[in-house]
Amino acid sequence: MKQIFFITTTLIFLGCSVVDKLNNQIDQNQKKSLKNSPFETAKGMTDELRIQKKFRTQYENELQSLLKAHPNDTIILKESYDFICLGCPANHVAIYVDTMIVEFQKDIFQKKYNKNIKYLSPELKDPSGYYHYSILEIKSEIKKGNKWNKNPENYGTDKCFDGGHTFFTIIYPSGKMESMYMRCWIPKEERYKIKE
Repeated sequence: MKQIFFITTTLIFLGCSVVDKLNNQIDQNQKKSLKNSPFETAKGMTDELRIQKKFRTQYENELQSLLKAHPNDTIILKESYDFICLGCPANHVAIYVDTMIVEFQKDIFQKKYNKNIKYLSPELKDPSGYYHYSILEIKSEIKKGNKWNKNPENYGTDKCFDGGHTFFTIIYPSGKMESMYMRCWIPKEERYKIKE
């Protein structure tokens, strides 16, 4: 009986330590993206990261399972924060793998996320007709071998009055991880109009 208890305890501890390691890696990468960010708003996101590290425990097992189930795929974690709620956890989390998205929507009245799975078209259009342009563009940049996260100003701005705050975290099959903080993503077509 003691051996069974010891083995079970050891397996639980090892499972927790792997998940904790993943959470810590994400947290460290996101903090690094704030330090390197050209956006002024990045300075105010440390409280959100601190609280999200605690809330991430609600979906980090799902993330770990997807990493195991898709060892040859690049996984994109998108954590989005409401711009009017300071020090709040992400109100929407999306994990993209291939053409599947696992979403976690924050329940306003409870301190938990509700999970939903959607399957996207190859152009990353979801069943409601919404195109996930930011993910499509990031995937394209990664495929080209570009340093997708080095200059967030290529994709958006912090000179906006609405929109949210978003962290994109990419987990490559090698285990390498990269993050980028974005204040307001601007669709590609709109970006070109602004530059003209």
